[in-house]
Amino acid sequence: MALPEWLACALLVVYGCRLSGYLLIRERKSAAKRKNSRRFVDTGLYSFVRCPNYLGELLIWVGMLLTGTTALKGAWQWVLALLGFVLITWVMFSGARRLELRQDKNYGADPEYQKYVRTVPILIPFVPLYSVKKYKFLVA
Repeated sequence: MALPEWLACALLVVYGCRLSGYLLIRERKSAAKRKNSRRFVDTGLYSFVRCPNYLGELLIWVGMLLTGTTALKGAWQWVLALLGFVLITWVMFSGARRLELRQDKNYGADPEYQKYVRTVPILIPFVPLYSVKKYKFLVA
């Protein structure tokens, strides 16, 4: 197989891992919510980022961009591909902002939630971006 076929196969594997990860996250979140339906979830992937589903989606789009680079020919295609990636990233951060605002309404008075918000990044692990609610341009 040539490099594009290998990249397509790798993308399918990554997508399969993403789907299984999503299902695992959903199941773990459901289990945590069954234990205490009034408490926020901070276990599993939620202990690394507050929006693991948006992180997974963003990683898929990074994979799409990387695997699609072999098909891009000319400056305009590169510009459009990069613009599309920037817009998808904006949508993911916009979703994280909406979720943060909603969770602040639900759990904002909880001191444990306040500590969680101050110590766990919103979208990208190990990047100290803990809140995006003040960025009003993130409205999709």
